Amino acid sequence: MIRKILLLARTVRYLKFKQIVYQVYYRLKTVHNLSWFEHKFKAGPVYNPLRFNIQYQVAGLLKPSNTFNFLNLQHSFNDAVDWDYQGYGKLWNYNLQYFNYLHQADITTQQKQALLNDIGSWLKSGKLKLEPYPVALRVMNTIRFISAADLKNADIIRDLYAQLAYLNDNLEYHLLGNHLLEDAFALFMGGHFFNVDAWCETAKAILYKELNEQVLDDGAHFELSPMYHQIIFFRVLELADWYTNVNNNDGDFLMFIKQKAADMLKWLQLISFKNGDIPHFNDSATGITFTTPQLQSFAQQLNISANNQLNLKDSGYRKYQSDKYECVIDVGAVGPSYQPGHSHSDALSFVLYSNNLPVFVDAGTSTYQIGGKRSYERSTNAHNTVEVSGKNQSEVWGGFRVGRRAQVQIHTQLAHELCASHNGYKKTFAADHSRCFTFGVDVITIKDIISASKPLPAKAIFHLYAGYEIDVVSKTEVLLNKTITIQFTGVNKFEILTYELADGYNKYLPAKYLSVEFNNELKTSIIFQ
Repeated sequence: MIRKILLLARTVRYLKFKQIVYQVYYRLKTVHNLSWFEHKFKAGPVYNPLRFNIQYQVAGLLKPSNTFNFLNLQHSFNDAVDWDYQGYGKLWNYNLQYFNYLHQADITTQQKQALLNDIGSWLKSGKLKLEPYPVALRVMNTIRFISAADLKNADIIRDLYAQLAYLNDNLEYHLLGNHLLEDAFALFMGGHFFNVDAWCETAKAILYKELNEQVLDDGAHFELSPMYHQIIFFRVLELADWYTNVNNNDGDFLMFIKQKAADMLKWLQLISFKNGDIPHFNDSATGITFTTPQLQSFAQQLNISANNQLNLKDSGYRKYQSDKYECVIDVGAVGPSYQPGHSHSDALSFVLYSNNLPVFVDAGTSTYQIGGKRSYERSTNAHNTVEVSGKNQSEVWGGFRVGRRAQVQIHTQLAHELCASHNGYKKTFAADHSRCFTFGVDVITIKDIISASKPLPAKAIFHLYAGYEIDVVSKTEVLLNKTITIQFTGVNKFEILTYELADGYNKYLPAKYLSVEFNNELKTSIIFQ
């Protein structure tokens, strides 16, 4: 019990005072159903459809017999949808509530309206609890749908207005981060759709403040997940898109949004591999949002060009490449400090591609469900770094929480060399881990040093992408697919083990990893033919 209290204390100490106040406030606040917000407005709301230049469609989310497919998990409701279905966990249920399938071409307008009316009845009766995040995403999808179809359904319009009224009263100040941004994007869109100036002003103030904080100086979204960067980048592009078409828009605000888009575009270009993939650092996965090529195309449609003055810096990621490889390295901190829910224990990890194909990858993210799989995927053991005595560098726990955090310090940063260290093992073992990368034309050298007062069992881990053939040449050398040689100096022993590579949420590929045991110092050479 005392250990749990201390762990909680080490976690909570990073929160902003504002988060704590709103955590208490929202726990004490009466939770109303949608009818309460509808009855506040006696007259039917007047609205103006918005015009979107960026058009897109989705496919396969909704199939006949009310069969829904999210996160690679499918469920059929047949006649009646259970909007509170929890059989596949909260994230799957959230996807059910987002209504992304409103953009699915093979569903009729009548079907879409029936589904919106149905969830509206659940929200009004209280069978389904209102929650800000799914409300925000559903609001934006619904406004897109209504605007494109020029819909005149009074019930849906009234429900939409009420959801925005709820959102305005329940902005996620207790969480902040990407949640509050999504709330603000939705409220700003809804404010202009319904001509509610108060909503617009509230949302605009949040967007100014949060985008200035959440988009770092190198263009990265501060939660340091390439996937969440793509999600928020799309929202910035979407805002620039429809707001450009609003009469008498605020030119300074529009310029601000487009500048953030230009910065975010550049970071995405820098972090992405040549084939368009992103490294799956922190909570990142395929199949969740728009890809880098799609987002680049959207930006081009809006005449938004990348800010080419930016380089990877504040986000803590660095990229090195030659004609034979691309390597992205994580030398950043757990972040942001007050909302690290999507962070992993992965200091000094790296992802490596060669000839446009993945070689060394993170184990990935396949679930947000609290349990063994979630704990593993956030652990040091699931990343290409060094684990000491089987412990994590940072105290990741509870699905989205982080207690004590490893602090990273960069020592050398040159055109072909990067050296850094972290203190994640200082408290437990009085040890530091330093790692130095040297990049040649056809070879990468990694030198790991564990500085401690006594010998500690250390293990360097190298996760291979699925399908690699590994030939053991000697006790210190292996050959990958007969094209890449890995040599170890200072190794006690290495093993070839198997793991489940997350190929999206709830989807796995069998793959292998190298577990390399050493005492104080290990040199790894990756040689490309």
